[in-house]
Amino acid sequence: MSRLGRLRLLGTDWHRVSKARNMQFPWAMSEAVIGGSRLLVRSASPVSSGWWSHAWVRSLTSYLLLPNLLFAMLGQFVYVTRPLINVDYLLLGSVAALLPAPIVTLSYAALLANDAFVSLAPVFHFDLETAVFSLTFGLGHRLVFSSLAILLVTSVSSVAFLSARLSGIRERAVARPGLLVLAALIIALDILGGTSALSRADAARVRINIATSALYKTVGAVRRGLSVAPTAELSKKTPSVSSATGSVRRALTAGLQSRALGAVNVVLVLVESMGHFLDGQGDAVVLAPLLSDSIRDRYEVRIGTVPAHGATTNGEFRELCGVDADYRSARLVDGSGCLPELLRKDGFRTFAVHGYSQTLFDRDQWYSRLGFQQTSFGEELTRLPGVSLCGTTFRGACDADASRIVATELSEAPSGERRFVYWLTLSSHLPLDAAGGAGSTLNCEQSSEARRFADVCTLMRIHRLVAMDVAAIAMNPTLPPTRFVVVGDHAPPFFSRERRAIFSPDSVAFVELVPRGLERRTPTAAHVTSAAGTGGR
Repeated sequence: MSRLGRLRLLGTDWHRVSKARNMQFPWAMSEAVIGGSRLLVRSASPVSSGWWSHAWVRSLTSYLLLPNLLFAMLGQFVYVTRPLINVDYLLLGSVAALLPAPIVTLSYAALLANDAFVSLAPVFHFDLETAVFSLTFGLGHRLVFSSLAILLVTSVSSVAFLSARLSGIRERAVARPGLLVLAALIIALDILGGTSALSRADAARVRINIATSALYKTVGAVRRGLSVAPTAELSKKTPSVSSATGSVRRALTAGLQSRALGAVNVVLVLVESMGHFLDGQGDAVVLAPLLSDSIRDRYEVRIGTVPAHGATTNGEFRELCGVDADYRSARLVDGSGCLPELLRKDGFRTFAVHGYSQTLFDRDQWYSRLGFQQTSFGEELTRLPGVSLCGTTFRGACDADASRIVATELSEAPSGERRFVYWLTLSSHLPLDAAGGAGSTLNCEQSSEARRFADVCTLMRIHRLVAMDVAAIAMNPTLPPTRFVVVGDHAPPFFSRERRAIFSPDSVAFVELVPRGLERRTPTAAHVTSAAGTGGR
């Protein structure tokens, strides 16, 4: 090969090599740029991210600030009874990096859900132990599909995933014992401040309840509920409490029996979520149909308040038996002293009417032990022709339809038969269904509270409708002399602090109608306002 040929061949080879190098360069450069960028990000992250890149800051944000600040903000608008800091999250954060990330996220969500459960139980007038053991009823009646439950699950899931992102648990495989130390310091501060049960102090040194452990409270509630032996429980005696039906019960236990009742029949209406308005006017507005001149011509009217605490079954045992109990302690109640049993022994036929399921809170089991001979619950009422459904979470027979059952039980009694009818209303159970107040004569302009809040107006309209129905029964010209007691079970469980502030937290309103012209006994246990001084027309 000539020298010129060799030069051409060399040039061709060099061209191929250069072309190959040129083709590889972009990819090689990309690898270098990407690798250099990663290195730059890693080396520069303390500078670019600054304080946020510090593991302690991210851990404190996720396990101290985020959950506790969330509940603190919620407490400004919603009735939440919760100390400032729940240390459960700090304890989880101290070991979070040693656990698989999904387990940490699920654990965080569980702590959030339990925190919300413990904090919100008082909204519904439940103590924690009763609330825990009432969960089975919620599952059995599909309450887990209610709008509140869905909102809670969605919120808890969102906050748990946000915490996982903020904490960077995937990036830090080391424990954070500092969070454990911080939790111990917060608990110690709570003890020193006198707001802890461990302080054993007569007066707190600080005005804020600093620390709590919602998980510890829940475990304690479960342990107490499971550890009490049934035989030990039966040896206890339920304490007596004042009630709106106290005068009726005293008349029956004083040996005078039905002659002292001033009536042939007795009707007790326990009104769901009917509290006592603090302004002194709201009760008269709601109960106006029972305070009218026509009612006063036929009945002596007594209106007043009675102490109340706990949820609906507490109100039931208060008025039916005059004792401090709920469905969980029903077996401790001596049924022989309860109003249905006392009246049954005196010759009355006893009925109970409720628009919701008989299995909720085991009413189908303990109603008969209190002396009820016949019951009509939602399972039966909703199958009757013409009965409509009302309510949201607790949906059952409308109060307007249940009142007709009450009227029928009284009007269809055989000649000479005396009857006791107990009606537990339903339509005013929160969350409210405005349809439950259809036909009510209450105008929202009649009350300043109703003008301020639409849901308070809806509640008042539903309660007014109950008063209207009872007044219609009471004014039936063919009705034999009948004694009526209409009383609330507990204050309305509104979430809003503003709305809850409208009502007394520990008393409910009642009105009693005693037929005129017969022997009457003045009640002394409840706070009664003279009928002559009440208005509300």
